[in-house]
Amino acid sequence: MAMVWVALLLSGIVCTSSQYIYSKDRCASNGETMMQIRDLVIQQGRIQESVDSLRRMVKKLEEDVTKTHENARIVRKELNIYKDCKDFHIRGNTESGVYKIHPFGNNSKIRVFCDMLTEGGGWTAIQKRVSGSVSFDRNWTDYKTGFGNPNDSYWIGNDVIHQLTKRRNSSLFVSITLTNGKKLYELYNQFSVADETNNYRLFLGGPATGTLGDSMLHTGYPYYYDLSGMYFSTSDRDNDGWSFGNCAAVSTRRGGWWFNECHRAFLNGQWFPGSWIKPWYPTVTKSKKIKETLIMIKPT
Repeated sequence: MAMVWVALLLSGIVCTSSQYIYSKDRCASNGETMMQIRDLVIQQGRIQESVDSLRRMVKKLEEDVTKTHENARIVRKELNIYKDCKDFHIRGNTESGVYKIHPFGNNSKIRVFCDMLTEGGGWTAIQKRVSGSVSFDRNWTDYKTGFGNPNDSYWIGNDVIHQLTKRRNSSLFVSITLTNGKKLYELYNQFSVADETNNYRLFLGGPATGTLGDSMLHTGYPYYYDLSGMYFSTSDRDNDGWSFGNCAAVSTRRGGWWFNECHRAFLNGQWFPGSWIKPWYPTVTKSKKIKETLIMIKPT
């Protein structure tokens, strides 16, 4: 481009300073040539601008295609993520057992027990106890992150419970199997747990139906035994409604739970040969009668 403009400039000098050499006709001809060259230069500039614009458009299209492919990859990956046991059940898994779920998305994976048979299946166990091999007398951090083995006895973790229930209503299913083989249960239609900043506050709603009886929501006793609205407490974090101590630290309880003052339902006490009071009063009055417990949730 610069060379063209130099040529134009030199041509103009020749016609103006060398008039004794070139005739007027010749200079006029040179002038027309200069105009043509100038028009060509202008046209070339416009073509270059169009080319640059097309390059920008192509680059933008390439970026859009890359972004579309990335979004499609994320969607495909999300479709293969099972956030709870119900996701497995929907996709045809009908055998109860231990599965790996992603409650927090792609970057997490935890093992849980899934019940695929009870009440239509798809239940995620947040608590399971079948022996005394796992102590439930744990501190706040243990209950926050979870502990134990879903093949045997475990607590899923309060952060996970919150994650599974924070954006959708869930049902709560509680079952107690007695040492004589009898299995009792209670089903609550509304269940969710707040986050840690709200001390994992429990929100529980009815109706409650089953063979255990409602010992969590409407206990038939004074309000200070109802557990809905209660904060979670552990031996090192007292959030209960009892003014005279910490329910979770009393020797006849010793376990994390949503205590009021203190409870008529509590399933995280000391397992046999230890014991705790009122596991599910008045239906189950002694913990030594309990063979297994299972607390499960499922989105509705």
